[in-house]
Amino acid sequence: MSLKHKFQKGVSLVEGMTAAAVLGASITVFMTLQSYQERDFSTLRKFDKAAYAVELMFEEMAAVYNPIAAQYGTPQVFADTSAGTSLKVKGFAQLPGVGDQIIIEGVGGKYEITARTDFDSDNNTTLTLDRSDIPDVAYVNMASDATLNATITVVSNAEGSLDPYHSLDLTKYDDTAYITNLEDDGLEKVATDLQNWGALLEKHFGPSRTGDKRLIEVTDITKNVPVDMDNDGVTDQEDGEDVYEAVTKKQVTIIIKQDKIEEKFRRLFLAGT
Repeated sequence: MSLKHKFQKGVSLVEGMTAAAVLGASITVFMTLQSYQERDFSTLRKFDKAAYAVELMFEEMAAVYNPIAAQYGTPQVFADTSAGTSLKVKGFAQLPGVGDQIIIEGVGGKYEITARTDFDSDNNTTLTLDRSDIPDVAYVNMASDATLNATITVVSNAEGSLDPYHSLDLTKYDDTAYITNLEDDGLEKVATDLQNWGALLEKHFGPSRTGDKRLIEVTDITKNVPVDMDNDGVTDQEDGEDVYEAVTKKQVTIIIKQDKIEEKFRRLFLAGT
């Protein structure tokens, strides 16, 4: 017998089955990874297309935004008033809007008008107020008592403010109860934008699934801006130091999360731009 044939071995059945199982598992892992990659690439392509939709949303908000609040006359506190949620006011030339925000001389905080009565025979109105400068806190009373003739200043009008868009959930664009709540709060324009923008994003991403996010956040951002009063392109100076002015801008963030990918689109708004 040849030594060559004497020591030659074949592959056993067990070894063959093991090798086949390993190969099958490898193919399965490869196909799964490829599927995940294709899904991620598909989602990224959707984000590229959705960027145009987000730009449209920013442009429509820019058309709404007007940070210079209308004052509606020279409103003042009607009488000494204990801290609470109700305040009688005189001096309005026209009724303020629900959603307008005011500050009250001598009273800390900023307050949103959630309701107001029609003018009485002397053109006085009673406002229902909700403190708005402390986020996510159920704190509605005025910080302290208001005094007779204290000046009231409107700092933000609901019409022309971006604040009502804060926390707007675009995945609920066809949720009847959610839309009705906005309309009941006097935010018909926001409700309309919700439906239009939500449908637009669904066109790009498809129906939202558990864990998806399509949300708008609105915050105040304060930035130091160089002062150039003589418009010579050089920052003004005092005592050899550059002069800066603190300017508050509205920052709008549109957050979109699909599968495991999340993108945040941001824009700053100042003086209607």
